Amino acid sequence: MRPMYPERCLKSRTPPASSGCRLERPARRGSAGGFTLIEMVVVMTITGILVAIVAVFIQRPMQGLVDSTRRAALTDAADTAVRRMSRDIQRALPNSVRVVQSKASWYIEFLPVLAAGRYCEAADCGAAPLTAGVPLNSFSFANPAPVLNPVPANAEVAIYNLGSDPLNAYAGGNSVALASIAGNLITLGGSKAFPFSSPGKRFFIIGSPVSYVCTSGGTLTRVSGYVKQATQPTTALPAGSLLSGNVASCAVNYQQSAIDQYGLLYLSLQLSQNGENVTLTHAIQINNTP
Repeated sequence: MRPMYPERCLKSRTPPASSGCRLERPARRGSAGGFTLIEMVVVMTITGILVAIVAVFIQRPMQGLVDSTRRAALTDAADTAVRRMSRDIQRALPNSVRVVQSKASWYIEFLPVLAAGRYCEAADCGAAPLTAGVPLNSFSFANPAPVLNPVPANAEVAIYNLGSDPLNAYAGGNSVALASIAGNLITLGGSKAFPFSSPGKRFFIIGSPVSYVCTSGGTLTRVSGYVKQATQPTTALPAGSLLSGNVASCAVNYQQSAIDQYGLLYLSLQLSQNGENVTLTHAIQINNTP
């Protein structure tokens, strides 16, 4: 716009120059603040480049952290499962551990010991001494008394178990139902003649059989609450409690020593998840002194 004289100067008869009037330029309108389209495009481009650079350097450490966390979780799961098995199997009745493989599954079975003690063979140890080969309904034991409160409904008494007939608790040759424990007397669920005496005069109170089922490409479970059988069962077992999933493979090897009366159960367990694999090998020592 062109410069103009103020309105008061135009109304005056005095020439503008002599009246002190000066030309006034119109005030410019204030420009609106903000970014131009070009500035926005430049900022977005630079931000994208920075994000890409950061992602390249951060991706591998973050992936390593995720992989380490997954491996740690798998290791913890395998270790917990194996230690649980170890504590459980070490309570097995001597010479009752059985191992069999069926297709992709390994089955580890044993008879858990609930309590134990020493029975009397002489009359000075109790009113009802135990004599091998003689039918009896009760027998005396030496203190301390086995603690079972209450006595499980499916509990049995086993003496001198060697795992083969007639000294095989699975077949019932050397085991019988337990009725009660009172004072220093054990009452049986029926008349029983135990085939042989135990060299250490030991008796065991056992519960229902327990099986661990490890399936390659499946799970590791603990199965209980079924009836014992002379032949180790691999089918028609009840649903078990899950110990571990993500089982890629498992292998079991059981060796018994007749000299030192100990057994060694070797278990190899491999867990796998999202490309991560963890293998844990554990040896469980089992006391087979009857």
